[in-house]
Amino acid sequence: MDEVRAFLFGATIAAAMGPIALLIFHNGVRYGARPALASATGVAAADFVYAMLAFAAGSGMASLIEREQRLFALAASAVLTGIGVWLAWGALHRRAVSVPDDQARRIGFGGTFLLTLANPLTIALFAGFSGQLALSERWTDALYFAALIFAGSLPVQACYALFGAILHRLKPDERLVRALNIASSVGIIAFGAYGAIRSY
Repeated sequence: MDEVRAFLFGATIAAAMGPIALLIFHNGVRYGARPALASATGVAAADFVYAMLAFAAGSGMASLIEREQRLFALAASAVLTGIGVWLAWGALHRRAVSVPDDQARRIGFGGTFLLTLANPLTIALFAGFSGQLALSERWTDALYFAALIFAGSLPVQACYALFGAILHRLKPDERLVRALNIASSVGIIAFGAYGAIRSY
């Protein structure tokens, strides 16, 4: 039963339509399936890392990060706002639906992995959830349940990626693509601004 709950918790965390989901969707619309799925995997991998840390260290790790929560929140907000502005600028100045493959990888696995790690709320959520699991002191239990979190998170993140990639493949009108990209960029900027305001 704990296994099912861990899987569903990973899916539930991923299902929140936040800035990371918008970023994955943006990658799908702009670049297609491969870069979008890479960014989706980066988010799920970060969920795995934070789940592993939280399940291994429990509330001690959560309290350590909570002491620096304001600094983490401001840094994550600044990064989100910067990425949103950069994406909006690219959407406004872009002339073709397709881009070279080297540009398509600019926000891939590494970018979304690090951006997700910049959110201290994630580890606090996993630390809180760890109290609901029958964890032993063995690190293998933490690894096992973190893998279930990853397994729950990845399909949801992949859905965001594939939905954007379907729009990319349909080659919709350039104005629609630009509007979607600008809308997702503005959403990311708004999340960044909200996080900065909330941290004060």
